[in-house]
Amino acid sequence: MVTYAEMGADPIAQIWQELRALRSRKPGAASKGDRLATFDAALEQAEQLFMAAGQVGTATQPILLFYGLSQLGRAIAAASPRLSNNEYSLNGHGISDGGQLQGAAEHGLGHLLICGEKRGAFPGVARALDSSSIPKAVPLGDLWELLPYAERFPLPYRGKLRRLDFVPASQYGGEFEGNERAQLQLLPPELQLSVDNLNEVPGDILDKEWQLLKDFLKSYPTLKGWQIPGNIQRIPYGHGMSTSHGPWLSLSLSFEVATDGSEGMPPPERAVAYHGAQYVYPSLDDDGKPAHPFMLWWAVLYPLSRLARYYPNVWMKLTSISSNPHAVAIEFILREAIRAVPEVALRSLKRFA
Repeated sequence: MVTYAEMGADPIAQIWQELRALRSRKPGAASKGDRLATFDAALEQAEQLFMAAGQVGTATQPILLFYGLSQLGRAIAAASPRLSNNEYSLNGHGISDGGQLQGAAEHGLGHLLICGEKRGAFPGVARALDSSSIPKAVPLGDLWELLPYAERFPLPYRGKLRRLDFVPASQYGGEFEGNERAQLQLLPPELQLSVDNLNEVPGDILDKEWQLLKDFLKSYPTLKGWQIPGNIQRIPYGHGMSTSHGPWLSLSLSFEVATDGSEGMPPPERAVAYHGAQYVYPSLDDDGKPAHPFMLWWAVLYPLSRLARYYPNVWMKLTSISSNPHAVAIEFILREAIRAVPEVALRSLKRFA
């Protein structure tokens, strides 16, 4: 099944061609000297690692993919103006998986605890992207679930965190009326909304649900300042639709006009583009930094690469199609990484140009 968003996504060959083009354009802080040399070499190595990953099976794919992602992270750090010349050079992984890999086949991948460390490549790239560095341990299943399309073949453990679909008004023909406008897709059971029949969604809901909505959206820092269009006290929901998670509702929001005057379009920090769609992510730390899909991919591929490299017997159990329910989900996420990670990296690097 191909979604409308995926139909609008760029082909992976074009993504790599655009990444290659950046090497002569020198985006952001990677304009000269050692930063430029690091940027150029990291992108070359990343491309070769990803090309190699596409030619092998699940036994070794995560090793190649993780180190390819790591090199893309080095390119992002070199180009990011948020990192000084003393900070962009990355050392050490800077992420841990709780030391429970050996029992992953018995206890399940979703229960592995992933945590960013204070120093190393992971928190460095998170700073470069102004993203959460996941300083507190989060179950892998939660992080996995935040990746778009991962729900198609979920892990046996289903995560509780949710990304939200963000549709700017310009994409659905909405009127701006001086404010930036958007639609969000919400899952009613997550909010405990009193909606009995999604085919006849009422125009408003109870006051207690207004507070539930406020509390729920507090976890999404890039939505700060949201309003219901017209400043009414009841919440107008659009019609629902059915997804693999269940029925969803469409909610209209408005924001103050962006300072750059881009009415109707989300400013770069509001949502992250991914396969032709826009998503907002919850915060994973006390500083209010949102998760970023590049860091989510890092957190997912890191334990998979360590399993394949250091615990090959456990990895073979997890990837056995005939005997383990993790296997299809792993196969899907590795195939998705081949096309998604370079795209996310490209879009991040373009923001530094």
